[in-house]
Amino acid sequence: MDSSVNVLINKILTAAAKRKASHLHLVVSAYPVLRIDDQLVELKDEALVTNDFLDKLADGWLNEEQKKILKNKKEIILVKEIDKKFRVKINFFFQKSFLSLTTSLIPAQMPPLNNLGLPKSILNLTEKKSGLIIVGGPYGSGRSTTVAAMIEEINKNQKVNIVTIERPIEYIFSNQQSLIEQREVGVDVNSFKAAMLSVLKTDVDVVAVGENMEKEILPLVLEVAASGRLVILTITTMSVTQTIEEILAEFQVAEKNRALTLLADSLLAVVVQRLIPKTGGGLATAAEVLLATEAVSALLREGKIKQLMTVLQSSRAEGMISLDQALAELVKSGAVLPDVAAKYAIEPENFKPI
Repeated sequence: MDSSVNVLINKILTAAAKRKASHLHLVVSAYPVLRIDDQLVELKDEALVTNDFLDKLADGWLNEEQKKILKNKKEIILVKEIDKKFRVKINFFFQKSFLSLTTSLIPAQMPPLNNLGLPKSILNLTEKKSGLIIVGGPYGSGRSTTVAAMIEEINKNQKVNIVTIERPIEYIFSNQQSLIEQREVGVDVNSFKAAMLSVLKTDVDVVAVGENMEKEILPLVLEVAASGRLVILTITTMSVTQTIEEILAEFQVAEKNRALTLLADSLLAVVVQRLIPKTGGGLATAAEVLLATEAVSALLREGKIKQLMTVLQSSRAEGMISLDQALAELVKSGAVLPDVAAKYAIEPENFKPI
């Protein structure tokens, strides 16, 4: 890579790391932009981004195969280590015919699961030997970190074989008590489906399935979870009920009853989270949590998905919590301002802090 380009991008990435930015955006004819907490901040001390700078950056960061993908598909997402200082998730894409870039910095060390601000009821899930844990939320909600922390918790405390199926691989794990195999779709295996079919035929105890939009993958996830493995699935959803509905929607009408039975038998928990700007800076986690109690399993078997919210809202003693209840608790603790919490509430018009 051109040395001047390398110096400049390292300077910008260093600024992003020091300011604890979650993302960096580079767009032609604009200043570099950081997302800090929930705000976009321009780096006006830097020069405006040029097309030449981004072209040279892509030329230096991408191999020949990746350059072909970018040319043909007009977009590529990958993870790369930069000068042994930064591990970065990179998204090159085009807008107005110019190359653009969005990056997110992946922490060198993943935080312990009990440091993520999640409800205590989630912490025991990693002790389960089989079943399905679903971690949902929108992009940038901390799902990948939560799943990575779950895997690391298992890695530290259990002697099991763990397989992660990702595109791309974000966090890198080192074997501790467990054996961990990380398979990147498109590099180590052709598809998520192929990787999951392989899991069914091999000696695997725990499977972590990264976010993807492949057809037939969600029914296969349920099959694997029902086969005696622990499966942790990442999905883009905004609520517990939407998560359940998204999974059921992947089944044919004739298979709905079977899908409900599989889900009722295998589901351990659904966790749907957000990152909320804290008072004074930083981000707090608000998580909606559904645990698979007997009442929940019964509703799933009967297909009464909408009634799950009633159980969720009235089962605080069992470790469940709705998103609005989680937001109210953050307001009560002083971590988040009421008007900020209301913006993230499922029912903002009815949102009332505790």
